[in-house]
Amino acid sequence: QQSELNSFLWTIKRDPPSYFFGTIHVPYTRVWDFIPENSKKAFQESHIVYFELDLTDPYTISALTSCQLLPQGENLQDVLPRDIYRRLKRHLEYVKLMMPSWMTPDQRGKGLYADYLFNAIAGNWERKRPVWVMLMVNSLTEVDIKSRGVPVLDLYLAQEAERLRKQTGAVEKVEEQCHPLNGLNFSQV
Repeated sequence: QQSELNSFLWTIKRDPPSYFFGTIHVPYTRVWDFIPENSKKAFQESHIVYFELDLTDPYTISALTSCQLLPQGENLQDVLPRDIYRRLKRHLEYVKLMMPSWMTPDQRGKGLYADYLFNAIAGNWERKRPVWVMLMVNSLTEVDIKSRGVPVLDLYLAQEAERLRKQTGAVEKVEEQCHPLNGLNFSQV
């Protein structure tokens, strides 16, 4: 029952009330039907919405991309053990080969091509820090590829907020997410 679901919505009692809603970074279509009506209603009735990051801001996307890169002049091949680097390279070749069969007719109908999608996800992988490569590899599965083109829940809500002309903002800066991940040592990654 929709009314019995855990809403991941907390109310901050004030006038007007404020809400805190926990999201997950997955395509919104995977979770939307399980988000209770009270959460959707709180979003609809809100005038101001803050997100973890502003995923509609080109600077945010650019900064996220930049923070993933190794220092100038370094490549992944320089920092990974040779056997892991070779296995990674072979795996990415396999993914690139399989990607056309993983894509849906709907994705193709929207003009998405396997080579474009692979480059959008894995492009410049040899310049990325190991932690970001690990996250990238984890998203290169058939299930994840089939849902590409569908915004993650945070982005979907941000796009809806803009469409509904709500005031939006972010509670974190890219650096606050990047620096802790980039600070992990190799054994932690």
